[in-house]
Amino acid sequence: MLAINDNKKICIFSKGKTGTTSLQNLLENKADWKTIGEAEVDWYGIGPEHFAGISRQEDIVKHLHKQDYETFFIIRNPWQRYVSGFKEILQDYISGIAPGDEFLPLWEKIVYDHNRLVEYIDRLFYLTQFICDGEQELKHSWGRAFTLHTNYHTCNFIDFCEQFKNISYIDSSNLDWFIKEVLELEPGERQNTSKPRDIDSIKTALLECKHYYLIDKFLKPEIKRYENIM
Repeated sequence: MLAINDNKKICIFSKGKTGTTSLQNLLENKADWKTIGEAEVDWYGIGPEHFAGISRQEDIVKHLHKQDYETFFIIRNPWQRYVSGFKEILQDYISGIAPGDEFLPLWEKIVYDHNRLVEYIDRLFYLTQFICDGEQELKHSWGRAFTLHTNYHTCNFIDFCEQFKNISYIDSSNLDWFIKEVLELEPGERQNTSKPRDIDSIKTALLECKHYYLIDKFLKPEIKRYENIM
C-alpha cells in the first residue's frame, strides 16, 4: 500500500499483509489523500504524471523522499506476515479453480486436511523454484529461490526501507495509534482479517513441510532487521 498527502507532504508505504487494508479504505475517502493498493499507480486512476513519470511504488517512495516528504513504513513481525501472505497466495490459487460458492468447500478440504495441505505447499514450492541471477542472487545467497518469495504478500521488504534516512517505522500492532495520534483520524474497523483456524492450519503446515528450512533461511535476515527496529 502507498498513501500520499501532498498538502502535508506525507508518504506511507507498506507491502501486503500488514493490516493496511483498513487504513487504505479510510484514506481513500479523504480528499487530500491518494491511496494505492498493491499494483502500480496506473491501476488506480492515478497516472504516473503525478510522480514525475514514475509508476512503480518503490520508485515513487524514493522520489517523494527526495522531495522531503515525511516517510512512514508500516511493518509487521515477518513470520506472522509470511503466514498471512501465504494464506493469501493459497486463496488466489484455489479461487481460480473454485470460484463463488465452490470456493469454501474446496478451501476447507485442503486447508483443514493437514497432510493434504503440507503436500500442496511442498508442490507449490517445487513448481515455483528458479535459479537466481543479478539482484536475486545477492538476496538469496544459496543460488535458488522461489517465485512464492517474490510475491507482494510474502517478499522481504525491510531491506528496501533501510536505504532511507530520517524515516519512521510503524509496527502493524500500533496502526490504530498511528492513525489517531499521527494522522489525526479516527481508526475504522479492521478489515480483511483472517479466521484463526485458517492461520493456525497454514502455520502448522508451513512448519512441517519439507521446504521449511528454506523458508527459515529466507526469513532470518528479515526477522533480524525487524528485531533491530523494534
